[in-house]
Amino acid sequence: MNRPFSLATVVRLLALIVACGGICNGVRAEQYESGVTRWRISDGQLMLVAGVLTDDSRLYYMNYSFYLQLSNEKVVMIPLVKNRSRMNDYSLNFSTFNGGDDIITDAMVAVVGRQAYLVTAHKNATLGYGRPGLVTTETYKLFEGDEAEWKYYFAPIAHGQYSEQKNLCD
Repeated sequence: MNRPFSLATVVRLLALIVACGGICNGVRAEQYESGVTRWRISDGQLMLVAGVLTDDSRLYYMNYSFYLQLSNEKVVMIPLVKNRSRMNDYSLNFSTFNGGDDIITDAMVAVVGRQAYLVTAHKNATLGYGRPGLVTTETYKLFEGDEAEWKYYFAPIAHGQYSEQKNLCD
C-alpha cells in the first residue's frame, strides 16, 4: 500500500485535514481499520496494529502499535523514541483522537521507496471542537538500530507548525 505522494505532501495533507476537523471539500483523513495494515519495506513487512476505544457517543480513539515482520518470520515491536540521543524515552503505541466529528490527533504511514515514515498531527482544541486551532506535525523515520539500541525504531526527523486559520478549507 505505497503512497503515490512525496513525504512533504503527506505532511501538508495530514495537517490540512486535521486543521479542517477531518472533512475538507469531501477529503477525509485516512483512518486505518481496526486490525492489521501492512506495507512492504526494505527489511520485511511493516505492520500497524490498530484497536478501537470509544464511548459510542462522541469520543473515538484508535490505538496504533507497530511491528516489523522480518524475512525470517521473526516479529519485532517498533517503539517511537522521542529523541535519538535518548533511546530510553519511548512509547510503544500512538493514539489518534476524534472528539465528536472533529479530528484532534491523527497519524498516517507513508512508504517512500522502501523506507517507512510515520507522520502525526495534533490540533490545539482549547477553543473547542469544530473550531480552528494551531496544528503541529511530527515526522518520524523508521531506523534500524544496533546492539546498543532498539532493533528497529521510529525517531523524529522533522517538526512542523501550521497556524490557526479560520477558513483553511475554503
